[in-house]
Amino acid sequence: MTTASNTPNLPQSAADSIDSSGEVSSRTMWLFGGSLLIAIIWLFWDFLYRQVLFAINQQADWGHTLVIPFIAGYFVWLNRAALLREPFRASWTGLVLLLAGMTWYSFCALGPVVLRHHNLMGAGVGLTLIGLTLFLFGWRSMRWLWFPLLYMIIFSQTISNRFLEILTFNLQDIAAYGSYWGLTIFGYDVSKSGNALRIFHQGETIPINIAEACSGMRMVVALLALGIAMAYRGLDHVWQRLALVLFAIPTALFVNILRVMTLGILATYDSGFAGGDFHSMIGLLWLLPAFFIYLGIMWILRNLIQTEDSDDEEESTGQSESLRVRFSRQSRVAFVVSCLALVLGGIGLQAGASALNVYLRKDPVHLRRSLANLPATVGDWRMVHDIRIPEAAVEELGTSIYLSRIYSDTTSGSTPSLSLHVAFYTGQIDVVPHVPDRCMVAGGLMERHPEPKQFPLDIDQSEWSIDPEHTLAGQAFRMASTRNWLTGEEEMVRLPVGDLVIRTSEFFDPSNDQERIFAGYFFIANGRLTPNPGGVRLLAFNPTEQYAYYCKVQLTAQGGHDFDADRFLELASDLLNELLPEIMRCLPDWAEVQSGDMQETT
Repeated sequence: MTTASNTPNLPQSAADSIDSSGEVSSRTMWLFGGSLLIAIIWLFWDFLYRQVLFAINQQADWGHTLVIPFIAGYFVWLNRAALLREPFRASWTGLVLLLAGMTWYSFCALGPVVLRHHNLMGAGVGLTLIGLTLFLFGWRSMRWLWFPLLYMIIFSQTISNRFLEILTFNLQDIAAYGSYWGLTIFGYDVSKSGNALRIFHQGETIPINIAEACSGMRMVVALLALGIAMAYRGLDHVWQRLALVLFAIPTALFVNILRVMTLGILATYDSGFAGGDFHSMIGLLWLLPAFFIYLGIMWILRNLIQTEDSDDEEESTGQSESLRVRFSRQSRVAFVVSCLALVLGGIGLQAGASALNVYLRKDPVHLRRSLANLPATVGDWRMVHDIRIPEAAVEELGTSIYLSRIYSDTTSGSTPSLSLHVAFYTGQIDVVPHVPDRCMVAGGLMERHPEPKQFPLDIDQSEWSIDPEHTLAGQAFRMASTRNWLTGEEEMVRLPVGDLVIRTSEFFDPSNDQERIFAGYFFIANGRLTPNPGGVRLLAFNPTEQYAYYCKVQLTAQGGHDFDADRFLELASDLLNELLPEIMRCLPDWAEVQSGDMQETT
């Protein structure tokens, strides 16, 4: 849990640095500005830390968020003459907004887990900044400061995956359809199944999967930020500015289709071009043509109506005068009040977190053993082979800690094989689990029923025992005995708390509707079980727990027309009967995590 540290020092009185006209010396500006900045960072540290981490770890998607504050600052610099023409006069309305923003942020951070959402907390940060600006500089200055403020607040934070997934699914369809017809026009033999393309070239089949990362959403966000900035400074009429901003969406979609086509064409020469670092590099390279297309659209909009050039009277007047920073007496008082409010808000947030036993930032917890240590033989099931997921799909999956493996039944050649997929996530506060309900449909399959069904797993628990020492939320851990397949050593493993229920969907391939495909999954989150993707957040990100992890366990099987849900559940239960304790040998032991006695990955 974060604890209150040394609070930022407030600037000393600067009355000797302010003359009778209200002009402020550079030294005083640095003292006041630095104190405010330190107080803001201290109060919103957990949000800012997570934001920077997103931008660094997902540079292709959100790296631009680190540049946006500097662009907003440039907009302020362009209007400096108009801003400094008169002394700044504080508006006490800003203090109300400042306190409201801090209150909302604290409520999201300390309140129900459903409110601990990156963008909801970002709204509190944004409202605080708007209130602070209005409080210090007044209503007159907001004429030039409102746009840089909103621009920074909107585009300098990442958009939650839960918000993005509403749009990316449709954008994937557009990218798939567009690139399919584009490649067909260029003479390539292409088939489309869901959001997956297959190029048939010289007797080979080259798969091109339009993953979420390829949906074009990142390009839409980047071009929206670029378009709004260009419209703000480069166009005179409101309708021109709105048109340029709206053109960002079709421009991004068009360029993204060209990008997918480029990857497809290059993959016919070397399949490695469709994934890896080259996959990301092509996306960055296509941003340059997108920029020039956008410049062309801006040139057309500007020249649709010819207007006479006129000198900006206000700007020229301001530029001719020496630029002096002047504050009214109220604004000087507002600086001190703002620093006090931010510092007290930070102290209150830390005190509230301590009193409520809330952890503002989740720490990662590591596997005890690599997932690759899962046994190759489990009862009557034997490993056929492991599957390596392409890097583009790993990016979509959201974790590099996974195992995809095929098991077959050694007692019967007619029994369908089971595909096991285990994915581990830790320390993340705003993630959306990827589940077959969506991913397999994106791959071209169709669901037979609109909603997945939940079934209990028939696991033999007769040899399980009750942990006499440790409990979780009043429930005792169950324990099972496993044997190390390498050393033969027997070991007792704690099993997760909750009912063993699997969430199951049935799919079929439109090209062969006689085949029946079943996929089922459940989650293990902070030592608990849940079959619902929405339940993961409630379990794994319990605000009173310092660590956060969850693991998705998914099984898939394909059979003929007589393969039904009962048979799938029978096979899944048979494999998991012995495999579940082995999975728990790899996952963190939550009793050890709670006691602080965690083991390292081996």
